[in-house]
Amino acid sequence: MLKYKQLFLQYMEREGIKYTDIDERAVRVGYNGDNLNSIPVYVLFDKDDKPFVSYKCWEIAKFPADKKAAGILACNALNAKYRWVKFYVDDESDLIAEMDTLVDEETCGIECATSVQRIVGIVDEAYPVIMKSIWA
Repeated sequence: MLKYKQLFLQYMEREGIKYTDIDERAVRVGYNGDNLNSIPVYVLFDKDDKPFVSYKCWEIAKFPADKKAAGILACNALNAKYRWVKFYVDDESDLIAEMDTLVDEETCGIECATSVQRIVGIVDEAYPVIMKSIWA
């Protein structure tokens, strides 16, 4: 098992935080928000076991074809407001939120957990803006 992934899982176990071990590089952590019921975050560890960790949410929203341009504009506004998380609309019209961190071996667990909480908070706060761009 990758060292940084193992450190994160050990931290999650100690803290009693539920997660799903997806594969050699990925862990899924789910939270509930105030605006969005389910916010799954995929924590992706570097395949070469370097201290780089990516966090991705892709089950946020899907833009209808006629609203994709509005979605891109909403992402632009969100990217201007939030410096930690990048929002974009992918080729399949899904809204993606992601961020990357560099972690330290001694504090990897808490750093990854804190980053998960950060992306969850930002996605939950951004959700009304996203929905407004879809339904306006």
